[in-house]
Amino acid sequence: MMTGRGDPGGKGVTGHPLSMSGYRTLHRIHADNGDSLSSSTPIWRVRFSPCRSSSLPSSQSSRLMAAGASNIIKVYSLTDRTSKDTNTDDVLDASALSVDCAECLVTNDYDEGNNDEVATLGFAALDIVRNYCGADTVAGNEVVVASQLGGRVCVWVRLDQQLIDKGVTALTDADNTCIVGECSMRRPNVEFTVNSATGTTLAIRPPSLANYYSKEDTDILVALGCANGAVVICKTSILAARPGVGNAGTSGKVIVGESPSASINAVENIKILSDSTSGEIVTTVGGGHACVMSLTFHPTSPNSFVVGRKDGTIDIYSSASVVDQYHNTGGFAFRRMHRFLHSSYPVRALAFSQPDGALLFAGDDYGRVYSYDVSCNNERTNMTKPIKLVACALTAHKGWIMNLATFPDGKRVASCGSDRAVKVWDCGMGLASSSPVHSFDGVHDGLIWGLDCGRDVNANKGGSAGGRSSGDKLKLISSGNDGVLQVFSCD
Repeated sequence: MMTGRGDPGGKGVTGHPLSMSGYRTLHRIHADNGDSLSSSTPIWRVRFSPCRSSSLPSSQSSRLMAAGASNIIKVYSLTDRTSKDTNTDDVLDASALSVDCAECLVTNDYDEGNNDEVATLGFAALDIVRNYCGADTVAGNEVVVASQLGGRVCVWVRLDQQLIDKGVTALTDADNTCIVGECSMRRPNVEFTVNSATGTTLAIRPPSLANYYSKEDTDILVALGCANGAVVICKTSILAARPGVGNAGTSGKVIVGESPSASINAVENIKILSDSTSGEIVTTVGGGHACVMSLTFHPTSPNSFVVGRKDGTIDIYSSASVVDQYHNTGGFAFRRMHRFLHSSYPVRALAFSQPDGALLFAGDDYGRVYSYDVSCNNERTNMTKPIKLVACALTAHKGWIMNLATFPDGKRVASCGSDRAVKVWDCGMGLASSSPVHSFDGVHDGLIWGLDCGRDVNANKGGSAGGRSSGDKLKLISSGNDGVLQVFSCD
């Protein structure tokens, strides 16, 4: 059941009603059908997809995934409704947004007939990337990676919508889809276990940075956090799209990434798997330190990532040089470039500003949000240049900061925490003065775990505004212990 709920009485930090600003509560989603995410099942992670949701030029919708204590990841389509009830001028209700769930991602041992008998660990970590290197900024195959406690990792690949419309399928898709009721249950294309990983933190290495060096086939890589402080980087056996290589070729020998033209309808199956072993460890970085609590890759600097630890330290790792180590030396050689000691509390949230990673944001269990200037390293470097603390919101939240989400405009960042609040911050002086641009208070009945920001993807405007039309509405979504997804407008 999905219900809409407006909040006309909500107040921003200036005291103005929400209806007078661009910040509104748009929709409240309960997913309570059977064994899927229910109103009593926590939702730990929520992510917008960077890929288009439809090949129709008139379609303006976003694709959303929610993972939590259930063994099912629910996939939603969110679409703005252009027509409102003529009898009301209230846009803060269900009529402002259409929500549909027609697909779920499940594990290989999911039994649609007797799923209650299967042990449920849920998915504690989730990441999504666009596997494409061409000019269309919303085209490409969607790669979804999720992990469970104990290091079990599942990888799903969803082909570009234009490929699907042309009848193209992946070679591994023959037996990994079933239908339960009106919902499609999709099993992983790849599944493996990394025993040393906790399963609570993961990040996909951006495919756009993975192989600009080389023409060789390369896997999409995923980094997993470990209890001993190490970060394990391993292969998924999913082929990463690479520049200059299209889909033209014989059936089954095609590299994913470039949509076939209308004249190549003979291509029915495309290859998405490499010849490597899924779960094969490429390298282990930073062992012997405090447990990894958060992890994220830099959006433009290859082989550079940040780790937030349980003891409050923040470490930035990068490759020892900018040469193609993956192909020239048989593996990566990482070293720690920077360490920050501003907090003694666990750092559960990390995020780089979009799209160039000029700022790094961190949130700790004392309720503080830090911002660091890393703009000297936002080109293809090994992160050796100076990084400075810019600001710290000392009273950002009254409790743990669980997640951070940066806005596509590069000017704002949102935070959520155990105080049941979602706050939007100006990346400049707003943090320094601990004054949020807007605060959504009490939006969940309990701790807020997940947060993400995205725009409606317009298939007809793929070349503008980072893959999304500048006129499309910006949305923020949060998830919590109450099993609810809360959608906000943040224009």
